[in-house]
Amino acid sequence: QSHVCEDIGRLFSAMARATVLLGTAVACCGLASAWVASPRPAPLRSTRLNAAEESLRYFGPKTTPLLDTISAPSDMKRLTIDELKQLSYELRWDVLKSVSKTGGHLGSSLGVVELTVALHYVFEAPEDKIVWDVAHQAYPHKILTGRRDRMPTLRQKDGLSGFTKMKESKYDAFGAGHSSTSISAALGYSVAKSVLNKGRNNCVAVIGDGAITGGMAYEAMNNANYLNARMITILNDNGQVSLPTGQPSAGGVVPAGALSAYTSRLLSSQEFLGVRDVMKGISNLMPAEMQKVNAKIDEYARGIISGGTLFEELGFYYIGPIDGHDLDNLVPILENLRDTPSNKPVLLHIKTEKGM
Repeated sequence: QSHVCEDIGRLFSAMARATVLLGTAVACCGLASAWVASPRPAPLRSTRLNAAEESLRYFGPKTTPLLDTISAPSDMKRLTIDELKQLSYELRWDVLKSVSKTGGHLGSSLGVVELTVALHYVFEAPEDKIVWDVAHQAYPHKILTGRRDRMPTLRQKDGLSGFTKMKESKYDAFGAGHSSTSISAALGYSVAKSVLNKGRNNCVAVIGDGAITGGMAYEAMNNANYLNARMITILNDNGQVSLPTGQPSAGGVVPAGALSAYTSRLLSSQEFLGVRDVMKGISNLMPAEMQKVNAKIDEYARGIISGGTLFEELGFYYIGPIDGHDLDNLVPILENLRDTPSNKPVLLHIKTEKGM
């Protein structure tokens, strides 16, 4: 009986092993059938760029159809926003190609391409004065103001200056040997236009977050408030000053997002400024103490929305920060500032990326 039991046990063990092997074989057959029946994946595309893509990536566009039509800022007035974006793309590569041959301030110029396009699209230079602080970032400005064919002579003997130069072009409103002078220059132009009773008085100073730490800039802002001068100061805040200043960026670390762009457009709009003027008129009918309270409420409310309390204390109407590469918002905000009847000095705070 024991031999019989052992034989029966071995028989069941063999049957179990056979069952496992059979199940494994069936599973493998099922997987093989499924793999055969499934559609074959497309072969992976090579990550290598073809010759045309490589050329576009490293050498830019072969043609510049929009930029080729611009010999003066007036040629830009007919363009749409989408065409201004394409112009900025072509202009950026043109600056890059020029500076790669002559040397110069590349990063700072690339960072203000959209701002330069927007300024010359919105304002009427040279009647409207655009002053670049130091002007090392003015290469896109030179190209758009009729000097593109001379860019190969940039910083060369008897060639184009690496900065703005009043003798070089009527579009160069000011020349400078050091930083922090643009606000004073724009203020001087604004006061002169007022004295001469000029019907059009748009004077713009473009100053970086390094230059604005200079004492001359704050002295000029203080004077602008005292003289109640109509002028626009654009703070180009890229967080990367050309030389160490020992101070953090004047713009802080507030992100230039969609909400900030919306509030900036709102605060610069004719509708908002009109309602604000009406409310100020009503406030003027109230007792003096109540007027002071209302003024503080207005100041702190806009400070909470947008920041810029320091500039408000200096007497500037602060707007920003906004993305300095976003033409969809930059153009209408500049148009609002151009068309406002107010004589209060304005500071528009933009965030840009140096070398972008």
